Amino acid sequence: MASQMKGVYHVFVFVDTDPHADEKVEERLLEFDEVVEVHYISGEYDLLAVVEIDLHGKAIFSTVQEIAQQVIQKIRRIHGVRDTNSMVPFVSYTKKHVHE
Repeated sequence: MASQMKGVYHVFVFVDTDPHADEKVEERLLEFDEVVEVHYISGEYDLLAVVEIDLHGKAIFSTVQEIAQQVIQKIRRIHGVRDTNSMVPFVSYTKKHVHE
């Protein structure tokens, strides 16, 4: 059964890199605490970074978009990053996994 995720948000950041820079950019992305996954993808962008934002214990004026924007600015400063495009979900659901 799916349940709504509250307090922890994921932002999906598509990253376009300079030719042959994707490995170095991937390594740098994974150095950021907020980046929990990096995927090599096909299409217009080279990488997909999954950013996790935990709002538990954050000040009430903090919003997902404000915090995400700070992380995206850090990503844009990585040498070899040409462009980014981000998607911030409004509501997210997860299903519970049964581990055998």
